Amino acid sequence: MKSSVPALAAFGLLILILGGCTASLGGDASLKKEVDALRREVDTLKNQNRLGELKGESETAALRTELERLSAEKAASQDPALKQQLEILSARLERLEKNVGLPPAQSQAAAPPAARREQPPAPPEPAAKSAYEEGKLLFDRKDYRQATELFRNYLREEPKGANAAAAQFYIGESLYSEKRYEEAILEYQKVVEGFPKSSQVPTTLLKQGLSFQALGDGSSAKLLYQKVLNNYPKSYAAGVARERLKGL
Repeated sequence: MKSSVPALAAFGLLILILGGCTASLGGDASLKKEVDALRREVDTLKNQNRLGELKGESETAALRTELERLSAEKAASQDPALKQQLEILSARLERLEKNVGLPPAQSQAAAPPAARREQPPAPPEPAAKSAYEEGKLLFDRKDYRQATELFRNYLREEPKGANAAAAQFYIGESLYSEKRYEEAILEYQKVVEGFPKSSQVPTTLLKQGLSFQALGDGSSAKLLYQKVLNNYPKSYAAGVARERLKGL
């Protein structure tokens, strides 16, 4: 398409020369006709040149569409023939854009597939914490009142849930931490009666004994410490109970 530009310049120069000749020859009729014919030919060439530009733009748009299709296929296939076809088409598109005077395509489809960057997957949203988990966090922060409320909520929702025994135990622990020993004893008893096979039972019996001892009831405390030693002799609670018995 650019090759027609020199031809247009040559024709223009020729017209100027011939125009000068026409003036110098006093308006020779035959020469004037020839100049008019050359001018019409130049106009024709100009129109053809514009048509060529439009054709180039149309062909570029078609090539872009084809390149996008091939790029999509390339993403799902490792066919060497398809890869080569894509590279040839990409090079052809660049040449056409340069010839027509269009700016280089900025879309990802026009870029080589290898240059694309895969977007990392979005991190999954964290699951909402259960009332038990929230309660445990508050207990660890020594916010025993709020923790107790959340543990009770959990037990209402899941009275036989996986953390039900632990939730009941921590209600007793919260009360014990606040030195509300009588209430703590009653809450600990719910663990012993409601979850007799739970691993929390040895520690729960121990804490009942400690609560009675804190209230000055050494006899009840002694009975509970002995129960821990008899029923759970290998537990950690048994070691603590043994030491406490020595002081009674």
